[in-house]
Amino acid sequence: MTSWLGAVLVVSGTLLIDAGGYALGGGCGCGLPPPPPPCPPPPPMPICPPPPPPCPPPPICPPTFCPPPPICPPPLPPPPPPMCPPPPPPSPCGYQTAMVPYQPPTYQVAPPSNDCCCQCGSPCKFRGRARTHGARIFSALAAEVDEDPTCNNEKLRNIIIDNIDKDPTISKRAIQAAAEEKLFAKINVICGKEDFSYVIYTDTYCQSTVGEVTCYAFRPLGPGSAEENK
Repeated sequence: MTSWLGAVLVVSGTLLIDAGGYALGGGCGCGLPPPPPPCPPPPPMPICPPPPPPCPPPPICPPTFCPPPPICPPPLPPPPPPMCPPPPPPSPCGYQTAMVPYQPPTYQVAPPSNDCCCQCGSPCKFRGRARTHGARIFSALAAEVDEDPTCNNEKLRNIIIDNIDKDPTISKRAIQAAAEEKLFAKINVICGKEDFSYVIYTDTYCQSTVGEVTCYAFRPLGPGSAEENK
């Protein structure tokens, strides 16, 4: 009997101990969960780099000094005024005559011209500048000088006679080529079998007839003179 009560007490004590353990959170995980772990401390703030050093002050430029301008030399003195010519001697009559510089008169001289024709009744004329001892005298009017109005150059006459042909076309070309070669000047030539008339400004000319062909050759006016070709 006593042993049975002791066994019951042992069993009851064991149950109470187990019940108390469950009530305190022990046992097989049926109690309250454990508290959460504490939060980790925040990471430290990043340290900002130090500010850059301030810029150095700009260099101070040295002051510039411009050299003084060069001193200009003094201007040259003006030239002395021209000396006046001495006055003319007094006139015996008590008055003075004004001195007027001489100005030669100007004249417009007409160029020499030859007015002639072939097989016509009108006489030929040569109007040129009058000459004295081989020198030209310029006058207001052109004078009819003492020259043959049909030919005033014997060299040109001989060239025409030597090169004239029965054909006027052949004649004019042959005469022109020979005249320019021998007289060293430009020569114009007119040839024909019929009547022809002309007025030409020239100072060297010649008209000659051989058979039925008449040729007139002349030097047109230009720089220089044909005096040396006569």
